[in-house]
Amino acid sequence: MDKRISLLAAAGLATLSLSAAAPALAAEPAFPLSGPSAQVLQPYPDTGAPKERSLRYALDYVGPGNSFPGEFTITVDLSKVAGVASVRLDPAKPRPNCTASATAIVCKQQGLSVGNGTNSFDLLVSAAQGSKNGASGAIAVTGTVAGASVTPVTTKMTVGGPDLLMGELKLKADVAAGLQQDLPLAFANRGTLAAKSVALELGTSAGLEPVEAYDNCVRRDSGGMVDTTVCLVEGEFLPGESYRLSPDSPLHLKTTERAYRDTLRYGVVPDPAPSKDVPADKPATGKKLMLVKASAAVPVTESNLDPKAARRAEDTDLNPRDNERSFDFDAKGAQADFEAVTASPAGKVGDTVVAELGFRNKGPAWISHLRSGESVARTDIVLPAGVQVTDAPRNCRGVNADGNDRTEQLGAPRYFCDAGLFVGVGHPSTNRFVMKIEKAVANARGSVTVGEPVAGGTKLHAFDPVAGNTTAALVVEVKAGASPSPSASASTSPSPSPSASASVTPTTSSGASAAGGTGGNLASTGSSVGPIALAAAAAVAVGGALFVGVRRRSAGRA
Repeated sequence: MDKRISLLAAAGLATLSLSAAAPALAAEPAFPLSGPSAQVLQPYPDTGAPKERSLRYALDYVGPGNSFPGEFTITVDLSKVAGVASVRLDPAKPRPNCTASATAIVCKQQGLSVGNGTNSFDLLVSAAQGSKNGASGAIAVTGTVAGASVTPVTTKMTVGGPDLLMGELKLKADVAAGLQQDLPLAFANRGTLAAKSVALELGTSAGLEPVEAYDNCVRRDSGGMVDTTVCLVEGEFLPGESYRLSPDSPLHLKTTERAYRDTLRYGVVPDPAPSKDVPADKPATGKKLMLVKASAAVPVTESNLDPKAARRAEDTDLNPRDNERSFDFDAKGAQADFEAVTASPAGKVGDTVVAELGFRNKGPAWISHLRSGESVARTDIVLPAGVQVTDAPRNCRGVNADGNDRTEQLGAPRYFCDAGLFVGVGHPSTNRFVMKIEKAVANARGSVTVGEPVAGGTKLHAFDPVAGNTTAALVVEVKAGASPSPSASASTSPSPSPSASASVTPTTSSGASAAGGTGGNLASTGSSVGPIALAAAAAVAVGGALFVGVRRRSAGRA
């Protein structure tokens, strides 16, 4: 008996060893198809051609690697929208290797790779002739390829739908820190069908924030300068009716000390797609934002947004252009202390040193020039005698000592560095300069000055209450081993004033190395500060989709 058990145990161990040694089969990759989950269509008109809507589907590459070989076959099944919708390939965006019939559109594609523009295709859809208001069907988009799977997507098509128009708010544009204003949001449904739920959305720039918090509202960070609040309200919002906030759940907007030039964007979206940001079931405040029928109809006025930007509700609203609006504010007495940031690199003659030069916003206001598109500030950098710039940032322009333009950018005695459209509080906005120590010059000093860009230099910002810290000395320490040049003169620093910065006459070497070049040994930088991510792209955040949640910012975060 013991011998038999030993043999069985040995066999078991052998089997286990073989199993452990066998390589695991790699799971085949899965490539998802993306597209809208729903699309409403204008009812077929009594006269004229039906209005078409555009649908885009894309085959997304998710790895492994950068590409996948093989022939993909994408099929758009139209059998379940017969009599509901008319579907065709968009002739303005032709796609090769596609065939169409009454029941399907089939497209073939050889291979799939990252960033390939041919991974998507566009359809035009409209209500079918003879279709009824409220009729619905679904387009199913599937795909096949050898050695991988394709995750399908389905789009529900509905003839008719809500057409929500957001009412215009009449607010006070000239504001001051601490001011609170009522936000009497109201909207009308001018469509052909009821909405089963709506999302009320507020996009607030850095100096604005909603006062109230409700359990059916979500606030989340939307990119460092714009907060978004989304309140999901269930109910039936009928065609021909107008709705407003319940008196028991008002909304107010507060102006904070961060305010400067701010924007409120507000809108309403019918039947929003499910979001992971939906509030948890457990109440946080015990209060919910509610809507009631309005006794007076919401006036019909055109939205002040660019139609290209007002696309948040394009899948579930018959006319998404009037779902959103915006309002601009200017804060009286706004202040932001811009402080010059300098460095003290050190090295021997022939060494290459690196310095981060620029400014920081000490607040309290967050400065934004999104409306004008102009730089929020310029850093005027004067190099000390004896050093030569061998690599400068792209946003910095080499000029002559008097501030006039020059052709050769490297080796300039002076640089103008224009910042982006927005700067928050607490983090430096700096530029990395690489400089070669050409020779030792006694008492050589340069400067870093921050201010408003003007011809020939800078001037003090009107919002900056502290003039004394807008200029800082720039000194490069030349270590032992190099002899000072007694004949050279020291550079002078520009002084911020209502006119351009004062002219300077630093002594520099006549030759300049190639762009990006360095020479000699790389010595100390004298600074460890890093650049701020200036949010020029935040213009898109302010003007783009709102249903993304919101954040609650802290005063010291950019």
